[in-house]
Amino acid sequence: MNSHITGSARGGPVRPRGARGARRARVRRTAGLLTALLLAPATASAIPAGPVAAPDVSAPVELAVAVDESGSLRASDVERERDAAGRIAVGEISEKSRLTVLGFASADNDEQSPVDEVCPTTELDPVAREKAGECIDRLARREKGTGTGTDFPAVIRQAVTRLGEHTGDRPRILFLLTDGKLDVADSPAYGADEESRAKNGAQELTKALAEAARAKVQIWPLGFGDAIDEKALAAMAAGGYRGGCVDLPAARPRAAVVPDSTTLGNAVQRAFAGARCLVTDPPVEDTPPADISLRLSPLATLATVVVSKGDPAVKATYYDPRGRKVEPGTRADGSTFQLAGAGGEVESLRITDPRPGTWRVRLDAPEGHRDRLASVAVQWRGAVRSSIVMTPASPRPGETARVELSLQTRDGAGVGDARDLRRLKVSGRLTGEGFAPRALDLDDTGENGDTKAGDGRFTGTVRIPRTADGALTAVGVLGAVGLTADHRPFLTRTAPVNPDVRAELRVDDAEAHAGDSVPFTLMASNDSGEPRTLRLSLRDAEPGALTLSPSEITVAPGGSVTRTGRLTVGAGQRPHRITARLETVDSEDRTRPLDAKLVTVDVTTVPPWWRRVWDAWWWALVPAAILLLGLLAFPVWQWRQRITYVDPGGLRLRLTMRGGAGERTASELLVPHGRGPWYRFDVLDEPGTDPRLDPRPAGPYALQRHPRGARLRTPGGGTQDIRLGDDVPLEGDVVLRVDRGTGGAPGNRTPGVPRWFTRLVPRRPTTPTGTGGQGRDEREPTGQDAHSRSSYDDDLSDAL
Repeated sequence: MNSHITGSARGGPVRPRGARGARRARVRRTAGLLTALLLAPATASAIPAGPVAAPDVSAPVELAVAVDESGSLRASDVERERDAAGRIAVGEISEKSRLTVLGFASADNDEQSPVDEVCPTTELDPVAREKAGECIDRLARREKGTGTGTDFPAVIRQAVTRLGEHTGDRPRILFLLTDGKLDVADSPAYGADEESRAKNGAQELTKALAEAARAKVQIWPLGFGDAIDEKALAAMAAGGYRGGCVDLPAARPRAAVVPDSTTLGNAVQRAFAGARCLVTDPPVEDTPPADISLRLSPLATLATVVVSKGDPAVKATYYDPRGRKVEPGTRADGSTFQLAGAGGEVESLRITDPRPGTWRVRLDAPEGHRDRLASVAVQWRGAVRSSIVMTPASPRPGETARVELSLQTRDGAGVGDARDLRRLKVSGRLTGEGFAPRALDLDDTGENGDTKAGDGRFTGTVRIPRTADGALTAVGVLGAVGLTADHRPFLTRTAPVNPDVRAELRVDDAEAHAGDSVPFTLMASNDSGEPRTLRLSLRDAEPGALTLSPSEITVAPGGSVTRTGRLTVGAGQRPHRITARLETVDSEDRTRPLDAKLVTVDVTTVPPWWRRVWDAWWWALVPAAILLLGLLAFPVWQWRQRITYVDPGGLRLRLTMRGGAGERTASELLVPHGRGPWYRFDVLDEPGTDPRLDPRPAGPYALQRHPRGARLRTPGGGTQDIRLGDDVPLEGDVVLRVDRGTGGAPGNRTPGVPRWFTRLVPRRPTTPTGTGGQGRDEREPTGQDAHSRSSYDDDLSDAL
């Protein structure tokens, strides 16, 4: 029957503590938050093929919180102690757990009591949790004359008594909130004078700690105040029961110091996680707006993300590793989500069966509420399983065997992340007939026979005792805070000196897409006089992850066989690591494996269709691409040919004056190659007595080669086709004649420096060698035209 907390257990009136409405409200909000968070049912997903049940996170414990009220602490220190007591009280994860809260100092006379049981022992059902804040709020620093010393023996003994009232095998945990200073100088119960009281007090403390150890009470001290005796706190942690959930330092009781309010949450969280065997990471702090990332291990089966916002106006939004926004109160992707305390300073998101990966918490706040530092932390509990083999699989007595162990998550995926492996303490044990159990030292350091460091495969060696005779069992041993383990044993027997059937398996770690297969090889021999059937099997693998072919092989009498098989990855497998044990046995002696190997297959993402096509058809795609480029280049070549065909390069322009004295050449110009389909020029002083040709890029005249000769565009915009050698009348007596120069047509260009090369070499100066047509460069303007040089003639294509 629950005795709900209503007041002091001393029977008298409760000492007045002053008005603490605001503090009581904070404790109530925290209580409501953690009650909703931690009392929700935890349903861990089952693991097929020998499921590993997640630890029962609601398994009850016996809890006691002892709060120092002595005069060596300030009122603000006691207030922080009350805050910590409230966090511990509402932080318990089982409503069947029982809690006792004790305030203590010392007794100066027989009428006083060193211990004040402010919250009598009660089961932490929802009603009790609501009232816990009220009784915790009565804790206060004692005033002079009411017993202001620190009587540790008395409070430890009372806590041991209360924690031992439940006769079951529940864990018993005492959180001791104090500055660590033993002070019974004014307590007549310890002697007649201060010297004897100090000596007797120290002796009684030692005895009280020994009583706690015998009663299996863990003591977790939390130090408060300005002058904390850390050595004394450590001694009290060491003096109580040292057994934890696992044999690891993080799970053994230890002291922690809380120097100020900013470290309170982290210190309480770490102590609570250690006492209750939860995995916790340091909180990440930032001021809003901010994005905070948290990693959740694939080992986790239950996780809680705690956001200490510092300001109720801060809003937190959660996103899973796929970037999808989490909707509290729903189930998605195999996980369930419960949010508590969204309107307060602290809120939490509880996730069962969380998807592993990086989760994101988005913190937003309106203007005026962004100056306080917020923190986000995660704590979780999980499960892991192991698979182990020996080589040789059936060793002879006195033979040295190699032992390999691989780890798997709750859903059968391999564990290979260094951040998860660091949390684990892996070893093994060999048992069998004819010898005492032997410990197996296994490591993943890449040394002493281990193939690769940090790959999640632990390796070691063991010499089989010469007295071994019959069955052998190798099994993994895991130590880790917050993790339970399911170890799959390797069962075998010692081998005879000359066995009739021998077999060896060879398989390499590999990568494969879903639906692809990985090869393995079986080599076997049969020295008996009858056929033997060898059966192959896959063990310790998630169903459907891998399939085996063939599953049996027959070896003829006196014969041997080498057979290649396939391990096929299931078509629906997501990218992750698959681990399994491949084993072969003689069908006539299934108790003695002939060989066994650990298999690791990393399932990779199926590549896009274009990558798959390339991998399968690259030998045909390369020549096809070359052919396609050729086909695409042909139109370009044709276009270039057309451009070249109409290029007027090599044609000669000549201005002729006709008059009573006959015909004379006034100016002439050889059109250079490579100027494009149109060559532009102008006729200067066209109606005058000294007309001349001016090669001008923006000239009003333009010339282009034409199949019938040339095409001329005049200043008026009109065009006309003319035959080479014909005269085109201009203004006055001026006539323009177009004929073929000595440079020739582009198609008949004489061999020489390629046109593209001339654009890369430095320009060379050109100097006319005469005024007549003899002995001069026919590609240069005539000496009769003093104005015929222009930027056109600086082009090195004139060298052609």
